[in-house]
Amino acid sequence: MTVLMNFIKILGGIVVGIIIILLIICLIPAKTPKIKNKGKVIPNSIAEIVEVKIGGINQTLLIRGKNINNPVILFLHGGPGQSEIGYIRHYQKKLEERFVVVRWDQRGSGASYSKDIPKDSFTVKQFVKDTNEVTDYLIKRFNQSKIFIAGHSWGTVLGTLAAKNHPEKYLAYISISQYVDSKRNEKISYDFVLSKSKEENNEKALEELKNIGPPLYKTIDDQLIQRKWLDIFGGTIKTEPEKGMISSLFLSSEYTLMTKLNYQKILLECVNVVTSEVYDINFIDDIKELEVPVYFMVGKYDYTTAFSLIEEFYKQLKAPKKELIWFENSAHLPQLEETEKFIKTIIRIAEENQVK
Repeated sequence: MTVLMNFIKILGGIVVGIIIILLIICLIPAKTPKIKNKGKVIPNSIAEIVEVKIGGINQTLLIRGKNINNPVILFLHGGPGQSEIGYIRHYQKKLEERFVVVRWDQRGSGASYSKDIPKDSFTVKQFVKDTNEVTDYLIKRFNQSKIFIAGHSWGTVLGTLAAKNHPEKYLAYISISQYVDSKRNEKISYDFVLSKSKEENNEKALEELKNIGPPLYKTIDDQLIQRKWLDIFGGTIKTEPEKGMISSLFLSSEYTLMTKLNYQKILLECVNVVTSEVYDINFIDDIKELEVPVYFMVGKYDYTTAFSLIEEFYKQLKAPKKELIWFENSAHLPQLEETEKFIKTIIRIAEENQVK
């Protein structure tokens, strides 16, 4: 009996210890490491996570660069809700040498999440207004007349409209996996998955795709089923990123433990409230011209934002300068699948637009 009691006491002590450790970890604030050379912080460098009042609420920016006088590049993440601050630092080190790199967790996502944000504020119009406010903040803070703006997937909706509404604020618009026409895109994506299912005689995929039917989908769950098979058949990622997104997320210091643990839940909340409006996007009809240089980065195997539609949009679009850049070994994430080429391309774009 004494042995049993001692064992229970030891076990209880271990459980209490684990709980205390977890509580301490939960209380560790998010931070980003300083940019150093030989152990010393580089003078004039910047490495910070900052909360800024944007659209009436606090929103979070990760700002990193070796020299605060370098050109600013603002990245707009995908999703909606697929925030980047928590894992992206490992992919952008070479960009930090040439730019002040800004990653923004949009309203309701990642470190900008709050249950108090009104759900009726999750509109394309409000996200575009937020983008403009973030741009103005960066222009003023870093004393630059214009910045670069780059969007990925859903972020290209905001990037396209920002460049359309305020061309005077941007040196160039860099599109990564451009959103073009939602309704046609979903059909192309569904048809691709259906075709691959038949080609591989995948009965489970065929059954699930038959059950949800072709788009537009009745529920978010239906869309997630299609996206699951899209992932499996290589329409999202063709070449596995050198550093895994999940491992990078959980090993980074840029998010608190609670933000990491709630990442997927927060993402799905954002998708749920914005998706219906996203279905109405059709840039083929609505955007005929942009008054800034435009660069489209396109994964050859992308069926999340269908490459064929991006090519169609590119051909019809008028701009002072435009370029379609193919990533031969990528699907929807060329910035992670072919990081070296992606970074070299961003630097070249900056050089072409008279930023040395």
